[in-house]
Amino acid sequence: MTNTPLISIIIPTYNRTHLIGETLDSVLAQTYANWECIVVDDGSTDNTDEVLKNYCQKDERIQYHHRPIDRPKGANACRNYGFELSKGKYIQFLDSDDVLESFCFEERVAYYLRDSSLDLLIRDTGLLNDSVKIYKSINKDPDKSDRENYLRLFLCYDIPWHTSSCLYSKKLLNICRFDENLSRFQDVSFNIKILSTFKNIKLLRDFKIDTFYRVDKHKIYNTNFRNKVLHSLLDFYKIHSDLLNTKEFKPEFRKFNNKIINEFVIPFFNKNKKRSNQVFLWSIKSGIYNFETKILFLLMMLFMNLGIFKIKGIGMYRFYKTFSLKIN
Repeated sequence: MTNTPLISIIIPTYNRTHLIGETLDSVLAQTYANWECIVVDDGSTDNTDEVLKNYCQKDERIQYHHRPIDRPKGANACRNYGFELSKGKYIQFLDSDDVLESFCFEERVAYYLRDSSLDLLIRDTGLLNDSVKIYKSINKDPDKSDRENYLRLFLCYDIPWHTSSCLYSKKLLNICRFDENLSRFQDVSFNIKILSTFKNIKLLRDFKIDTFYRVDKHKIYNTNFRNKVLHSLLDFYKIHSDLLNTKEFKPEFRKFNNKIINEFVIPFFNKNKKRSNQVFLWSIKSGIYNFETKILFLLMMLFMNLGIFKIKGIGMYRFYKTFSLKIN
């Protein structure tokens, strides 16, 4: 029926037996009934198979698939594969620990029914503290909520919305997919593709919380997570080299790179020297910084490798402060 279009919900999962049940329960609780839920397993080693078998038996709208062995490991390949299997007119991506309000799909579809030309609906996402919903939005908005300004926020790594915040028209995914080689910056890169490819995209921003995102506060201290960030960073720049080489967006890329250096490179330099030095070298060679800043990067890289900041002295303190100010 035209007034109840099919929504395809795509969920990648990996060893989330303890959490995915809560996500699927929130899908089953939807007041809107015309949906299919496609769960794609990235090679779980827990009892995800058993849990999903039970949910598939409980409701035939839930499908369970495994990532094909010829696709690279990672959530992006699972999302793309899930999309290839999907039949819906609208696409909803969820992480396997997200939770929905029961009215989520009913209210989201209503916007598309009122305006058939709508391509992208953006709503607010709140936080989950354990399983307690916190009704405070994590979305960020520019002064003017249009395509270019949202694109600039993503390019600054000042993420305006979480993946679950959006309901996408399927036609967007027919052109833009998740990059399967990225292990971090996945949804950032995907939304940059959407916003930079579709210059005339019709988007609507609605300020109501209907999804919840579970934050892992300890993730940044996980060595594997930090390694993936630095490993993915240069791949991310390659993927978006067309924008990177555009003078118009260089200030945004500087902010992006500065955040990574301040949050991941400098504080944890000794735990990942190889990747950290690669980021420093890329910064020095790139065209997004002026000559003075490149010299500061070169000196900071040299001092970090020599361990000079361990030597107490007013000169080193001044340099560190100067460097921090210059790249912020």
